[in-house]
Amino acid sequence: MTETFRWPAGKSCAVMLGIAFDDGLDATARAPELPSREKSFSVWKYGAARGVDRMLACLQEAGLAATWFLPGSLAETRTAHITQIAGAGHEIACHGWASERIDRLTPAQTAALLTRARAALAAASGQSVSGFRLPFGHWPPGFAAALGAAGFGWSNSLGGDDWPYLHPEGLVEIPAHIETEDRPYFQFNFSPAFPVGQSRIPSYDGVLANWIAEFDACRRYGLCMATLLRPEWSGTAGRIGLMRALIAHMQAEGDVWFATGSELADWTRQQGLPLPQAHPLIRFNSYLAEG
Repeated sequence: MTETFRWPAGKSCAVMLGIAFDDGLDATARAPELPSREKSFSVWKYGAARGVDRMLACLQEAGLAATWFLPGSLAETRTAHITQIAGAGHEIACHGWASERIDRLTPAQTAALLTRARAALAAASGQSVSGFRLPFGHWPPGFAAALGAAGFGWSNSLGGDDWPYLHPEGLVEIPAHIETEDRPYFQFNFSPAFPVGQSRIPSYDGVLANWIAEFDACRRYGLCMATLLRPEWSGTAGRIGLMRALIAHMQAEGDVWFATGSELADWTRQQGLPLPQAHPLIRFNSYLAEG
């Protein structure tokens, strides 16, 4: 696969600028009592108040379209934000309904949730929603087929590779890597700690250096890099500069393909590359079959 995967002519690598806007649902799914802790919960509400606007302005300045992963329930609670994001030319993708553990649902519940979330986001954005990112929990057995049956064409949920790849069911997977997210660095709250065990906020220069190192390696080896930034963490007045600096570094090279998730999925299908038998997904499916 490393010998045959190719990017569009003149492009050395691909970057999907991914943004997750959960409006605090990701936090309350893990800590249901959080909304009663107004000081703590206000950190997660910052994204809607200020972060979304800053990220949209940053992307407009750069002239780039991002892929925004949104829970379907935001179509009811943050309709204006979805209209704003879609109206600025960005792709809307699905992040579940309310950051639930899909791996704990029955197949019928999963099918209903996926259909409901996709339809709600499509109605609010005016787009045909084809992308999905697992919000919480594990990848359920048979989930690629469930996504396809609900009308989704690609996922940004699993790792296992540096290039997009095709599930046996035909779903495109755009690999996700924790090192190109912002949450491991910046999700921090006081008294009591949430998440437990995170003791400090790192140097901004160090975080940017990590992201740039990941991108430089992506370009050197011709890979695909998918970021996942969040308005509540990267949309603050100080940290939005990290997003600007990272994008500027990427754009300075002049040969990077900035693509939405759907554009990457379409390109991957055109490649038509089968998964090698040693691929982690094949081995994972074999493990499930043995169990």
